[in-house]
Amino acid sequence: MAELKWWEKPIRMGRHEWMADLARVKDMDLDQLAREHAQEWHINCEWIIGTPGIAPGLGWMTTFNSDKFEKYPALGDFDVLREYIPHARKYGIHPLSYLNMHWYSYEFGEAHSDWLQTMADEREYGRVNPLYGSGTTLCVNSGWRDWAFDLVREAMKTGLDGVFLDGPVVYPSCCYCASCLEKFAAQYGQEPPRKEDWSDPMYKEFISFREQSMAAFLRDAGDAMREVNPEGVIFLNAGSWHGGAWRVARDIAAVGPYQNFNGAEAFYHLNRETPMLFWSLAAKHLVAGGKPAIVFVHHCLGAWHYLPLPAIETKVAAAQTVACGSGTWMAVFDYSLDNSREETIAPMREINGFLEECEPYCTAAESGANIALLYSGQSAKFYLSQIDDLFTDVDTTSEEDLTFRGGTGEKIVNWTARKSRCDKWQGDTYQGWFNALTRQHIPFDVILEAGLTDGSLARYDTLIVGNASCLSAEQKHAIADFVEGGGNVVAEFEAGEYDERGNETDVSLRSVLGYESIEGAFAPATTEEYVDLEDAAHPALTDFHGGQWLPRPVNVLKVRQSRAGVAVGHYMNPTAKVYSKPQGTSEWPAAICTEPVGRVIYFAGLFGEFYGMYKPEQIEHLLVGALRWAHGKPMPLRVSAPPTVEAELWRQPDHNRIIVHLVNNTADTQRPMTTLIPITDIGIELDCEGARAVSSARGVDVDMQQIDGGVRLTVPELQVYDLIIVDLQ
Repeated sequence: MAELKWWEKPIRMGRHEWMADLARVKDMDLDQLAREHAQEWHINCEWIIGTPGIAPGLGWMTTFNSDKFEKYPALGDFDVLREYIPHARKYGIHPLSYLNMHWYSYEFGEAHSDWLQTMADEREYGRVNPLYGSGTTLCVNSGWRDWAFDLVREAMKTGLDGVFLDGPVVYPSCCYCASCLEKFAAQYGQEPPRKEDWSDPMYKEFISFREQSMAAFLRDAGDAMREVNPEGVIFLNAGSWHGGAWRVARDIAAVGPYQNFNGAEAFYHLNRETPMLFWSLAAKHLVAGGKPAIVFVHHCLGAWHYLPLPAIETKVAAAQTVACGSGTWMAVFDYSLDNSREETIAPMREINGFLEECEPYCTAAESGANIALLYSGQSAKFYLSQIDDLFTDVDTTSEEDLTFRGGTGEKIVNWTARKSRCDKWQGDTYQGWFNALTRQHIPFDVILEAGLTDGSLARYDTLIVGNASCLSAEQKHAIADFVEGGGNVVAEFEAGEYDERGNETDVSLRSVLGYESIEGAFAPATTEEYVDLEDAAHPALTDFHGGQWLPRPVNVLKVRQSRAGVAVGHYMNPTAKVYSKPQGTSEWPAAICTEPVGRVIYFAGLFGEFYGMYKPEQIEHLLVGALRWAHGKPMPLRVSAPPTVEAELWRQPDHNRIIVHLVNNTADTQRPMTTLIPITDIGIELDCEGARAVSSARGVDVDMQQIDGGVRLTVPELQVYDLIIVDLQ
């Protein structure tokens, strides 16, 4: 195996943030500071502030000396980068610099008015939407890019190993500055559309133009960096899996080729529901980009930056991240060390120290999964269903004060509202499948569209397409060829119905999925509608009995199955009202199974999205039961544990061993989590030949028994996180 570069090995990044009191660093013992970061934080890579991210938008000032840029005045002649870097290197820390490239004061913006991001109505974005309450932002296509590249060069001259760019961001409804208008016109022969109009092909071109502008900026910034240090690394905040990321021009498929890490924020906030698998969802998506991945986790209590998260949240965040193949990143705000030092540092010391010990088991590890979950970035960007009946205003139905509330029932006609609904469907579908598979301990990887055609698909037995609605003809042919070659597919709703830009097309997956036509849709409903599993004898329904009913997803289609298709369950006729008598079973199948060569099951509804939103146990078992039938053979890893225990399967061929990561997400019934409940007697069956020894990274005594084709392991106790290592002969 070729020697790995430092950034290809397990990474534990850190950031020490002084905010507006950046000058405090002048009076610190820098050697002691670096030693603490290495020996207490257990980081091996550090972001050092190069341009501050503080009010009123001081990204145009530096913390290092340069005759090309204005210095942060409180630092005087003190050069933070040049003073600190030698100490970081002494303790084995690779120094990078944080460069704020999205938040600038109005004063700086006014001095460079031709650099400002401009909205479609020609107003300055930062004046309409002040960044963090005050400040503006600049455009990647303007003259600012040359200023930014000079900043990268000057920062690298201090001796850095690389830079992280916080931003740039192309903000919603941007950019229509003179530079963007000129560049777009040169490429397309006209100005970009001024309104969101998904019926206009040029609007879709504008969406791609924005993302490609981001990619070109990163490409050229990387070139500037390598002028100083050819071995330097560069990356930016590339965005994560949530639907609607296209509104800020974030797509790891676009910027991935030009950065060394795929990194994104997964910050905990108190004012929103945080998924239990929050960091796992981000990590697997980033890993799918084919680069080393980093999940960014503030140690802080949401927007209360000087208070730490409860220790369990910090530990679980790191555990999920590494178990799913990513590196960690944690930021600590300096005043939190004044107010609650041990409370802040203790969980980082414990979990990062453990990760440092586990580094040999994570280096050059390969996933042992043979199931792939497709994350369709094209669909997340361009999907807008052409089925008008789906766009009825419904909301989660609730019974309160002797009334039912469930939306107005009116037709949604606004482009933005329709697209936002489709964006949410895509995100919830990804989350639904991810949660169901993880809770049922099914090993799986996430892949992007590139994985369909670059040969990656060949290493998997089963592909979960989900509602990947926007696929190219080449990508659809690759899925069809996969099935013809014996691969198995699980798909739903409008999978493959549109081309890669969301346009109607004659090339579909219908023949592969076992149906001939879409005859319309049932009216969306969030109450009293059902699926009748009258044929529970089918092996895809082994968890159910004949005639059992399931809750019907909100959004379902009426499809005509092909002759090759076998209907598995049917939708019941709409009741249209709550507390109404069921109206019998309809002719429309809920799911269709086919076996052309590989096995295929198609759900004629947004079942994954429904589970992601509502989480009914029956739908979890339906999804996983269908997957097990399609897969057609035992999973390589079989775990007997509560669904809150996450199990991830990895292999190290060079060391002839298998590693099972176990993460305990079993906590109290509120977020942030404060109490973790230990799990005992976890059973693991593992397919492998020649297992000779088993050990636990935590040192617990794992029992191993030989069984046909593998081993049966018993893990006596799991606290937060453990790695079970099986050495092969």
